[in-house]
Amino acid sequence: MPEQSPAPAEPPVRILWVFAWLVVGGEETEVRLLAEALDRRKFRVDVVACFRKDGMPEQTHRQLEALGVDVDRTPYHLSFEDTVAYLACKIPTYDIVVSSQNVADVYPALERLHLRPPLIEHGGLVEEALAGPKHFTARYVGVCRSIRDAAAGRMPGRETQALVIPSMVDLKAFRPGDRALARAEFNVGPEVPVIGWVGRLDRKKRVEDFLAAAALVARDRPDARFVIIGGPDAFMPDYADTLRRQATLLGLDGRLRFMGDRPDVPMLLAGLDMLAWLSRHEGMPHVIAEAGAAGLAVIATPDNGALEQITDGVSGLFVPHEAPEAVAKAMLHLLDEPSLRQRLGGALRAKVEADYAVDAVVSQWTALFAAVLEERVPAPPPTLFRSFMQGGFESSTHRRHDGRRLDVIASIAHDTHAAADYRTLAQHGILTVRDGLRWHRIETAPGRYDWSSFLPMLRAARETGTQVIWDLLHYGWPDDIDIWRPAFVDRFARFAAAAARVVREETGGVPFYAPVNEISFFAWGGGDAAYLNPFARGRGHELKVQLARTAIAAMDAIWNVEPRARFVHADPVINVIVHPERSHERPHAAGHHQAQYQGWDMIAGHAWPQLGGTPRHLDIVGVNYYFNNQWIHGTGPIAADHRDYKPFRNMLAETYARYGRPIFVAETGIEGDLRASWLSGMGVEVRAARHAGVPVEGLCLYPIADHPGWDDDRPCPNGLLSLTPSPEGRVGDPALAAEIRRQVVLFGIAPNP
Repeated sequence: MPEQSPAPAEPPVRILWVFAWLVVGGEETEVRLLAEALDRRKFRVDVVACFRKDGMPEQTHRQLEALGVDVDRTPYHLSFEDTVAYLACKIPTYDIVVSSQNVADVYPALERLHLRPPLIEHGGLVEEALAGPKHFTARYVGVCRSIRDAAAGRMPGRETQALVIPSMVDLKAFRPGDRALARAEFNVGPEVPVIGWVGRLDRKKRVEDFLAAAALVARDRPDARFVIIGGPDAFMPDYADTLRRQATLLGLDGRLRFMGDRPDVPMLLAGLDMLAWLSRHEGMPHVIAEAGAAGLAVIATPDNGALEQITDGVSGLFVPHEAPEAVAKAMLHLLDEPSLRQRLGGALRAKVEADYAVDAVVSQWTALFAAVLEERVPAPPPTLFRSFMQGGFESSTHRRHDGRRLDVIASIAHDTHAAADYRTLAQHGILTVRDGLRWHRIETAPGRYDWSSFLPMLRAARETGTQVIWDLLHYGWPDDIDIWRPAFVDRFARFAAAAARVVREETGGVPFYAPVNEISFFAWGGGDAAYLNPFARGRGHELKVQLARTAIAAMDAIWNVEPRARFVHADPVINVIVHPERSHERPHAAGHHQAQYQGWDMIAGHAWPQLGGTPRHLDIVGVNYYFNNQWIHGTGPIAADHRDYKPFRNMLAETYARYGRPIFVAETGIEGDLRASWLSGMGVEVRAARHAGVPVEGLCLYPIADHPGWDDDRPCPNGLLSLTPSPEGRVGDPALAAEIRRQVVLFGIAPNP
């Protein structure tokens, strides 16, 4: 058993940044700088991009990945509908979602969820702020006031939830000493005047006005040179070709260079003497702040965020829209007045240091993250079970490879000491337990039932006031049945109905049943891995379908006997990741991850509805979680300190968001001296999940009693109760007993009558 604790007491806040597309621009720079600046002990930023068009640069992808940010490209190969479904699975595993570029896929994904993390929309254009619904938006962040105001107009009664956080600039990336390097890139001498333009070649940025102004300047200052830094926009690649032709027609060949997309923009800015930015309908031009960081004088059109960045004549010069003559005049004026260039550039640098530096902006983001997390509505008090803390008795009855049948309940004498065991658990505040019927001992021949192995346990529960969730099929079945045959379903349904009649006759409360334990794990172990009976390979999905059909038929049969019956469907929750050097395996890992839901989906009728499943059948979702439920695809388990270890709280949120059904931790535990610390960590995670709105109804330690190992009969010290009973009762593990008492106090949830 590995020497590890379950998870850090307070894992980083998980932030998913969703882009419509990932190119090179202000919003991409924002997430990159934010990911770099945030304390990684407190925050983790992942990125998913929903669309890619041929010609889009990979520069931002590489920059983010170099910082350790996971950049999920999966949607690039998906349809819109499949992307929505993919995001609906991914989003709930995060604490906060930030959406940039008015991502069309986000709201349809959120609509599918029963629990949603706070959504922050980040807008760089007024048109983005005006588009799309806002009813799930916890905050709208505009990069300037005009964008903020546009969003506020779409949020009546919630106008204060639209705010401004300007795009940030990393001042340390701008070094005056880089001027010589930049000049070498431009292939000009140190005294040659160079005027620049920086950005994606997008028509709204009016690059043609820069070219026209450059041609006018070149007539009066033939020594001047011009550079355009930035590549084509993938949605309008012909615009870049048009600009190149225009430059030639204007006689700028040899005077102007198209530099393309560059990752070293700060270095190149050091080589300029001024920058021109002539956009119309831009948001907040990030390049103006970058030019200020480089100490450059800027000539700009008075457009949205530029009006917040520049004070005309103080920290830059404004020129009219679509007026190349005015632009050329301003350029010539600045070329003739080096002191003015220096004064304007210095004032803009001071503005950047005060308002756009990383430290100034990151603190606004962290305050925002804290605010939206604080606004989450905690889950209501649990009402489903008698006690929140629960215990489960291992009930396996399958046959091993050697032909021997397990009967764990008998091997620890729980069947003959059930009343004493229940009383002992009650002393620890555990009034709800998972326990099992042993089908092979009850149905001694087809249709012939001997309840002598069950009635003492049932009556012990009644006498001690213990609420029991009865497992009906815990891996084992009578030897005369073929699990693959249709008759298996009918036979089990008749057995389930007979058991329900016995329970109804003996007890008066609402009965709880687990029809088929761990359908997905059972299907893998018995149908693919040949680990469990029936020891098959390559038939896992077939077995999963059969087990789901069996569970549905059993529920229908029980409801015919007892309409009040409640049903638990327990299965492991898992996290499958890929090794960084095998990113091509991501789709395979995602497939394994999604397979964990297939059993529940079949029960609910979301998949294979011909089996008879309906939302009503998926009554109570039980999640099972152990130390090895997270692993690298094709490798092995990951430890709690692994970067991609997913906090259990997020796994609970993911499962509840998918189904919206009552949920509880149906199994968890570990062996040996780690038992108490494991429970402590699980308590932290469950309380965090409840605080985030996941209505977790219980936490079940499983197994609650030590037992012989499945495969080798070794003693497994994983419970509160010892393996062997004595006249004084079972000797409990003192450390775990103390931790259970502590957890009962920490949860502060009184038993239900």
